[in-house]
Amino acid sequence: MKQESKDRIRIRLFAILSVIVVAFLVVLCYAIPIGEDDSHKATASVQRVKVRGGGGGLNASYRFKDVNDTQIVAAQQFGIEPLSTRDGVDSIAYQLIKIESSNAFKVDSLTHSVPYLTPSASELLNIIAANFQSKLQEQGFAQYQFIVTSLLRTSDDVRKLRRVNRNAVKNSCHMYGTTFDIAYNCFEKVDSLPDFEGADASYKVLVNTLGETLKELRDANRCYIMFERGQPCYHITTRQ
Repeated sequence: MKQESKDRIRIRLFAILSVIVVAFLVVLCYAIPIGEDDSHKATASVQRVKVRGGGGGLNASYRFKDVNDTQIVAAQQFGIEPLSTRDGVDSIAYQLIKIESSNAFKVDSLTHSVPYLTPSASELLNIIAANFQSKLQEQGFAQYQFIVTSLLRTSDDVRKLRRVNRNAVKNSCHMYGTTFDIAYNCFEKVDSLPDFEGADASYKVLVNTLGETLKELRDANRCYIMFERGQPCYHITTRQ
């Protein structure tokens, strides 16, 4: 009987000790933070702040006038064969580059185009973004994205767009994958990125820095550009 009583005591002591250990571990987990996921930190630190304006304050030399008749020649020379509908995009995807938002620029919600460009046009877009941000950084400003509002359009996209936008043309350069639009009335600040700590930039600074960036590439015969008023954007076609 004495041995049985001792065994019961040992079992109870073991049970009590187990409860104490579990409780201690739970408290320890809450008291000591586990290593943070770096990707979560990066995402949480990015805050986008829109900076809006209009054409006012833009240097007159940045109001480029390369009309559609000029741009269409380069589009037809360097672009793809126009597609009738979006169903055909997959069949020629190997000829195109998919364009996605990044810290360099933002792709807007596309309603009348799909996010693809020819390799040359994609390269031009990335050069514009890199040069734009480099100029801001040199001036001591934080990082800002410009917004891409239109990319590749099919014939069907153009037809639908012409119903709601009377400025849209039937023979659109966008059908060749060589052309994209960048808004000049809205930019977004990407905050808290270590490499781009700097002062806030005004709309006037942003739109003229974008204009300067585009002018340098246009003067180097890298692209054609049209400053559009009805739709507040730069309409840009690669020349390669």
